[in-house]
Parts: sequence; C-alpha cells; structure tokens
Amino acid sequence: MKKISTIFFDVGGVCLTNGWDDISRKKATIKFSLDYEEMERRHKPLFKKFEKGKLSLDEYLNKVVFFKERNFSKSDFISFMHSQSKVIETTMIVLKMLNKKKIYHLATLNNESRELNRYRINKFKLDKYFDCFFSSCYLGTRKPEKEIFYAATHILQKDPEECLFIDDRKENYTAATNYGLNTILLDEPGNLQIKLEEHNIEI
Repeated sequence: MKKISTIFFDVGGVCLTNGWDDISRKKATIKFSLDYEEMERRHKPLFKKFEKGKLSLDEYLNKVVFFKERNFSKSDFISFMHSQSKVIETTMIVLKMLNKKKIYHLATLNNESRELNRYRINKFKLDKYFDCFFSSCYLGTRKPEKEIFYAATHILQKDPEECLFIDDRKENYTAATNYGLNTILLDEPGNLQIKLEEHNIEI
C-alpha cells in the first residue's frame, strides 16, 4: 500500500455548510414567499446541469425563480443564497494544521455550480489551504460519477491508493471507495481529526 500523499476534501458538509441544498431552498421559499413544490419541480431537472457548469446562475434563476415577475430582485435572491454558506470551524482548524505541516497535497473534490463555487472560495479564502479545486462545474462531471475521481487523480498524476477522499454523503463515499481511493465518511464534522488519525495522517 502506498503512503497517502494527497487528501481530497468535499466542501459542502465538510469544510462549509452546503451551498444550495434542500434546506436552503426551503428557507428561500419562506423568505421570499415562493411555492416550494413549484420551485422543486423546476429545480430538479436542472441541478445536475447547473452543477456541471452547463447552466449559469443567471440561467438557472431565470428558470427556477424568475420565470415570472417578482417583488424582489435577482441580486436580493443571490445575496440570500450567499448567506446560507457558513464555515465549519472544526474542519478549518484541521486544515490549518495540515497546511502548516506541508506534508500532503490538499485539494477539494466537490459538486458545486460555477458562481457559487467561486464565491465560497473567495469568501472563506479556501485558496489559503487548497492547492487545487476539482469542482464539478469545471470538470463537467459530478460525484458520484466515476469520471470526476478519474479526472482529479489523473490531473494530479496520483494513483488512487495514495489518495484519501473525505465526504459526508454515503453515495459519494461508496463511489470513491469503488474507484480505489482511501475514504472517510464524515458523518460528524467534529470527528475529522480522529478519522484522519485512523488513516495515519500526520496532523
């Protein structure tokens, strides 16, 4: 077994709260007095294209929210979307320690739309910790598709067995394990350091 050289982190649910999940959409319908069921009917056929970078935020919102006149602006709605993102402090502490060690290649491997991904990287200064961002919106493939793991490992010229992947979703964890990556299913962010130490990661 090769020694782990690279650690891939999911973003939503591991480093930050989820950017635009079901909970956030429900909150949006309450705040802006929208019909949740109608919004979900419009969201579901589009979200994969949205996360694969094949649909801009503007195009997505035109189809999901602003298909008719509203009493609020698109910028108001986007500001609300941004406000849903919060840092997970326990992960940031671990990232700071890993970054200081300079032993591992740190990268993200996440599903996220282009504009939201850029906002979250800049807002929370994720480029201080990560060397690379393997986001679905730039790779045109998303977890749990095998192609996203293939792209990330081959771009870095790493064998799967020397990589560790951390995610909070079972389907992504399973797909990464099947691809050959070492994996952590992070059911509780506060357990990250313990889980890493179980894989002999130096912190």
